[in-house]
Amino acid sequence: MKTPLALIFVALIGVAAFLMGRGKPVESAGHATSGASSQSSPAGREAKAPTRATTDPRVAVKPRVGTDVLTTEKAAQLSSEERIALLKKAALLADPEKQADILCGLISAMNENELLESTKTLLDAQRRGNNWSQEVWNTLWTQWGRVNAEACLSLSKKGTPYPGWNGLDGLNTPNDYRCWMAGWLEAHPEAAMAWAGQAKDNLREATGAAFAITSSANGDLKQMESSMLAIKGDKLTLQACFGDYLDLAISTGDKPQVSAVYEQLDPALRAAAWPAVLERLAYSDPSAAGAWLKEHGKDPGYDARATLRVVMESAGNDPAGTAKWAIELAAPRSDEVGTLPHPGVMAVQRWLGTDPEAAEAWLRTQPADAPWVTAFKGRQ
Repeated sequence: MKTPLALIFVALIGVAAFLMGRGKPVESAGHATSGASSQSSPAGREAKAPTRATTDPRVAVKPRVGTDVLTTEKAAQLSSEERIALLKKAALLADPEKQADILCGLISAMNENELLESTKTLLDAQRRGNNWSQEVWNTLWTQWGRVNAEACLSLSKKGTPYPGWNGLDGLNTPNDYRCWMAGWLEAHPEAAMAWAGQAKDNLREATGAAFAITSSANGDLKQMESSMLAIKGDKLTLQACFGDYLDLAISTGDKPQVSAVYEQLDPALRAAAWPAVLERLAYSDPSAAGAWLKEHGKDPGYDARATLRVVMESAGNDPAGTAKWAIELAAPRSDEVGTLPHPGVMAVQRWLGTDPEAAEAWLRTQPADAPWVTAFKGRQ
């Protein structure tokens, strides 16, 4: 017979209250010293939770309040074994918010050995269908950054990165890397910035590096632009910087539109900004994104994949109208031919699916040598 959730929660809180009330002296605490060589003894390395909100506000977890919340200070009074036991008991709860009430404070008091075990427990549970609160994940990766960022990075290179599934043994998503970097910057900023200055070969790590670079600007748009101009030979990190750059640009000063920000950018940065600008426009107004594409579809930063996503979304709302402007866009680069279709092909296919008679009549009026027409031979 299954135990009612309410009884499980009462029992869990009772265990936590008992452990917290023991007044056990705080174990050895303190951030590890900076540098990989100083982080070679995980058993002796304990994390000291910050007594104030020092984590970057862009990813900081808001302190939880309530009578059932386990604070970091109380969690630090438990032994390592007690913290791990309590984390595993929290997995019995079905409510992600109640889980987070216990886990956020608990994780923020953990050392490296505890983080290793907790990471495996949380990932395994999520793969079985127990979806943790995003606050729990943000807290976990931020604490890893504080305690031993390099160890977490090594862990995150193991496993199988299936799209849409947490298959890696550590950090999995770009947001995970942002939280991890926030903790690293908080504990060891020099080491974090040194890592961020190295070229990255995947979007996840590039997102972490970009977070460090944009953080160094302290909210100054011009300084952020200067830092981005200093990035050499790292296209992925430069592109990843534009998430934070655009957020700041459209929320300060006269709050310009994203398209205006693109026009005002240093010309050396526009190619890297192109995909982010298009996708940002598409989020708010697909028709505006289409108009921007028609004007900037041949710019140096043209991105075929980003373009296809926007065209498909626009074609879902207006297949005929989208087809008529999408056929004018640039074709994929030579190295993408055979992998990515011309954006006009996707729009016309959508139109054929909704109104084949009108679409085929229009196709017969199109020049036979157009680069996208070959996909429709026999229908002209």
